Amino acid sequence: MDIITILKKLANIFMSREKEEVEEETESNILEIKDIMDKMPTHSTKEYPERDLKEITHIDIHHSASLTVSYSGIETIKSFANHHINTHNWAGIGYHYIVTPDLEVYKTGFDSQSRWSVGNHNGYTISTLIVGSFDKEEISEDQYDLALQLVRHKMRSYSVPKENVKGHNEYAGHSSNACPGINMEKFRGDL
Repeated sequence: MDIITILKKLANIFMSREKEEVEEETESNILEIKDIMDKMPTHSTKEYPERDLKEITHIDIHHSASLTVSYSGIETIKSFANHHINTHNWAGIGYHYIVTPDLEVYKTGFDSQSRWSVGNHNGYTISTLIVGSFDKEEISEDQYDLALQLVRHKMRSYSVPKENVKGHNEYAGHSSNACPGINMEKFRGDL
């Protein structure tokens, strides 16, 4: 790769991150998103690939498959990251945003990075995790509403139509799992 190509790639990454920071400032007027990326463990050698924000066309929804009563703040989120790193050999936590049972929204990755949360579909998705095991327990109305609020914001940011907001198990090759455990038809209808 020549120096011009490298410089163009770096400029695109910088512009994407700068756009993301402006959007994050706008978000705070809509909902509070706490950036905890610097608190997340990462793989010692792997990094998530960068992408142009124009490539984002979908939002994928996950649940943690851990009961909400077992949630213990950022330590629980770090344990998700460690699981992804140590079990799956990923670069870090596989989600961009996390909605918690105590009604926090955390940013855990740059939108300009492809996270590894839905195999063969990561290049065009924003990944959102809702903490809970919703095939075994009901999501609280407040947590559900907060997830809707976050997804609506990301839909506006990237012009994602609601039919492109999908549960993990709605992506090709992933229909056998229970994730996200919520009724995605209803969720899309509530957007």
